[in-house]
This record gives sequence, structure tokens and C-alpha cells, in this order.
Amino acid sequence: MRLLIVVYGGATRLVQPHVYGDDHSGARMLSAYQLSGGSTSGASTGWKSFRMDRVASVALSEERFHAPRPEFQHDDGAFARILCQLG
Repeated sequence: MRLLIVVYGGATRLVQPHVYGDDHSGARMLSAYQLSGGSTSGASTGWKSFRMDRVASVALSEERFHAPRPEFQHDDGAFARILCQLG
């Protein structure tokens, strides 16, 4: 499992991806834990939801993580359809 470098809202962020799918309005989303980088909310770490149509770029980092975050909840109710999630 590799970290992602996501450019979103004009800021570069390093994130641990956990869930990818569609929300209830049909928008493609990524739920990830942000480890560092900018944020429009001012919180440079924590759980974030990224609308994929607003992501400027995504790249794989060389850094890896080995397990989902302890507080991660499978089958997130924010998603109408989950395409991929950590096991």
C-alpha cells in the first residue's frame, strides 16, 4: 500500500487512501487520511474526502503504509457504491 500525492484545492497533500467510490450524489470520491500538506480548512492532518473531479493530479509516492488506520470503518455510509477499500 503506497501513499498518494494529491493536488487538491491548490495544495499538495500526502495521504493514505482508504476508500474509493461514489457518494450518494454520484460524485467519485476518495476517503483518505492526510499526513501532511496544505488544506483549505486549515487542518493539515486528519480524515479528508476528495472529490475526484476537483483533484488536479494524483501520483504514487515511494512511501508505503502497512495497515489501515486503527479508527478506519469499513463500508463507509458516505459512499453509495464502494469500488475499492482497504481490507
